[in-house]
Amino acid sequence: MSGLGVLVANSDTGKRTALVDILAQCGLDPMTVTSVDEVRTALAQQAVHLVFCEDALPEGGFREVLRLAQATGSGVPLVVSSLLGELEEYLEAMQLGAFDFIAPPYRPCEVKSIVNSVCQNYSSKRMGGTHFNI
Repeated sequence: MSGLGVLVANSDTGKRTALVDILAQCGLDPMTVTSVDEVRTALAQQAVHLVFCEDALPEGGFREVLRLAQATGSGVPLVVSSLLGELEEYLEAMQLGAFDFIAPPYRPCEVKSIVNSVCQNYSSKRMGGTHFNI
């Protein structure tokens, strides 16, 4: 276990399971939620260092989750997941402050690359010098 707190916010059981399985291959034990309210609770109660969020969730979507992540003060990086993968949605997510964008079906090499990038870019800047082994 790396100590990296990963939250997977996805209401689709198949996509959520696929992403959790890939993250487990990286040695992670992600928390899972299915709604914006559950994201809010998880961010308030858990050490979360990275959020994978589908574009649309009950009670909102990635825009609301991004606001919640930014409001934590630690700048939790958010990776938006969209089946559509349209350029406009990608650009909007990135302009609003998302860390990255990924489209299912998830590929292990892509997920691992994102996790490694988060560890490299945020461990010393925003996580109090904590280093994660992925």
